[in-house]
Amino acid sequence: MKIVELHTGLFPDAQTVVAALRQAETTHRVESIDLAAYLRRQEPEAEFWDRAIASILESDLAITL
Repeated sequence: MKIVELHTGLFPDAQTVVAALRQAETTHRVESIDLAAYLRRQEPEAEFWDRAIASILESDLAITL
């Protein structure tokens, strides 16, 4: 199963979920995308959003943190 982990900085207990996802990496493919860091940039890149959307659409589960 492919899991996409979207870091937004909005989830107060994100570290607990991240720890659980690290354990899930032994049996599932987990991809981490740091949206919060990207949004702090001055000049957004369209390619980043294209890759993020493609990853989300290809995933079986998307988790927003």
